[in-house]
Amino acid sequence: MFRILAAAALGLSTVTVAPVAAHAAPQAGLVITHIKCNEQEDNTGADDAYLVVDGSTIWGPVQMTTGDSKDIQNVAVPQGKVLTLMEGDWPDDDDNLGAKTVNGPGDYSFTDDGANYVVTVANG
Repeated sequence: MFRILAAAALGLSTVTVAPVAAHAAPQAGLVITHIKCNEQEDNTGADDAYLVVDGSTIWGPVQMTTGDSKDIQNVAVPQGKVLTLMEGDWPDDDDNLGAKTVNGPGDYSFTDDGANYVVTVANG
């Protein structure tokens, strides 16, 4: 409306208005909803499990032992990214328990270094 009034004030008889593109609603994406420890890695106490994407911790560390199962409050994970499960071992280097490319919803198993974890990814 403002363009039409401005054009009239300038004495223009025709006004071309560019169409406005409709924006699609953003997709909800993928979220991590659960982690289960079927076999902990650490032999000297609980694992300090944490999840990493692109070098940044996105969840944890949280202490877990064999049999533990934890709900995760919808932590976003971009499709196509590599999700790595780590176990904190201060003062030693942390242990890499596996890395998986997240290709969609499902259960992702991490079984490196003697551990056995399952991380559940769902549509957000």
